[in-house]
Amino acid sequence: MHRGLRRSLRVASVIMILACLGGFALAQSSLSDLKPSSVLFFNKYVSNPSAPQQQDTQINITNVNPDEGINVHMFMVDGSTCSIADFYLGLSQNQTASFLASDFDPGVQGYIVGVAVSGVPTQFNYLIGDELIREFDGKLANLQAVGFAKISPGDVIPSGEGTAILVFDGVEYDRFPQILAASSFNSQVTHSTNLAIYSPSSNLMVGNPVSTSIFTLVFDDNEVPHSTNIRVACYLQTPLTSLRVTGGSINTIVPAGATGWLKLNAISRPLLGAILTRGPVFNGGHNLHPISYLASYQILVPAF
Repeated sequence: MHRGLRRSLRVASVIMILACLGGFALAQSSLSDLKPSSVLFFNKYVSNPSAPQQQDTQINITNVNPDEGINVHMFMVDGSTCSIADFYLGLSQNQTASFLASDFDPGVQGYIVGVAVSGVPTQFNYLIGDELIREFDGKLANLQAVGFAKISPGDVIPSGEGTAILVFDGVEYDRFPQILAASSFNSQVTHSTNLAIYSPSSNLMVGNPVSTSIFTLVFDDNEVPHSTNIRVACYLQTPLTSLRVTGGSINTIVPAGATGWLKLNAISRPLLGAILTRGPVFNGGHNLHPISYLASYQILVPAF
């Protein structure tokens, strides 16, 4: 066979393989805090109504569609009771909106869900968002909203009696993670770090507390794992120093000058969350990284 022909065939094969890999990656795509989506989760909000300048959250949401507006049904979930406070936010094309937790739900800590709707939930993968958080203890964070794209086109078919079911199965909407990781944390001898985690409610009509056991592994920087268990009902913010780990306290496992990382497994439940830290030099936070995903999860929402 002519050398030039062989080379052309090899190039064509490589192109075909890359095309197949690209298609596979697209088919396996999932939630992200970077892509425009139809459902947004804001992993934490908090405020102090008597001192909002010391503790508050600014929530920002933007419609990046240059031609069409959308209504967003916003659900503010109380982390103590799972009770729901909701309202509608109308966004015209290219519009952004911001509000303070101290104005809309003062004195409450929890998480927020925004669902693109046209009466019923609909495909509108043009929503992005983020939040600015100031904690009473001085922690600061800018967390991106976690976006779930609606994969199937059109509206969600109502399930009757003014309700609709969002199915996060990789067919209708992106799937939920069940295993999350904190890529790194500094020693708590010198830093103060909080986990903010929750298993999203399956009912955004009334809220439904479900006690979820989170199997947790804490790794030191020598790759040694130490296990513990965290129980979450609606929402939990907890300092890393409160974790009961095998092998001693977390300050023994990760002494001054060392780093560690975390893996959290909700087993058969969805899991979302963030980590916020403050130290002598650095102060900030980020969403936890998804590692593994649930096959399917459903959330009941109002549909009018």
